[in-house]
Amino acid sequence: MEYAQQTIVDFLSGNLDIVEFRQLYDEKPEIDAFLQKIIDNMKKDYSRKILYFPLMIAGVENQYIQAVPYLLDPKTDPGRLYCPPQYESVRQCLTYEFRLETHDVETASGASTFYIEVYSIYYQIDQSVPFCYKYGDAYRFAIEVIPEYLEGGESEKYIQKHIIPLFPETMKKTERKKAIKAKIKEAFKSEKGYPCWPQASEWPMDKEGKPCTYIGKGKSNGDLRRFRFRDETTGEEIVIEQFY
Repeated sequence: MEYAQQTIVDFLSGNLDIVEFRQLYDEKPEIDAFLQKIIDNMKKDYSRKILYFPLMIAGVENQYIQAVPYLLDPKTDPGRLYCPPQYESVRQCLTYEFRLETHDVETASGASTFYIEVYSIYYQIDQSVPFCYKYGDAYRFAIEVIPEYLEGGESEKYIQKHIIPLFPETMKKTERKKAIKAKIKEAFKSEKGYPCWPQASEWPMDKEGKPCTYIGKGKSNGDLRRFRFRDETTGEEIVIEQFY
């Protein structure tokens, strides 16, 4: 088995961490080329059906939406089902960042999305690799404990790195969730409510890498929304702007 394929299999099997794999994916063009070739061959052979893999979520079998249909060309292959967005390449698909759709593998949501999409592509040529559920499990747990206004970006990274590890999985789940939620609220202070982001969370960090304090909404301008924060280490006010 060639290097690129072996690296992909190691990652999908859970033997290679996702952060390390993402770094190799960026550094070793042959890994992307291997995945792209799978898609290119599917484009050439219109008779090939997309293979969907079943996922067991909470004991129920689901057909998970995957990357492959988004990478095929609806103009040359009209017999398949297509949904937006349409990607031009595997790399564009696996590095796509827009609003709540993210492939930042240092967040639980991004890691789960990235893993499923790599798996769905490789699955077209090899169905023997066992699906690794750890990224999906981490994402489902994150949904239960991380407020929507902190999902994605630096805020979710901070929670994944500095808060969740404080409370081991050996704790009772209800007690663990309660403790994590309390610690999140303690870390992400607010003077007036919480931001309702039009896009993904952009809660800023201070000079020491800790969450700033949310002051409140700034003055809106048409579709532009402003959110005011304070760096407690310097007293500096930080304004985050997002468009609807």
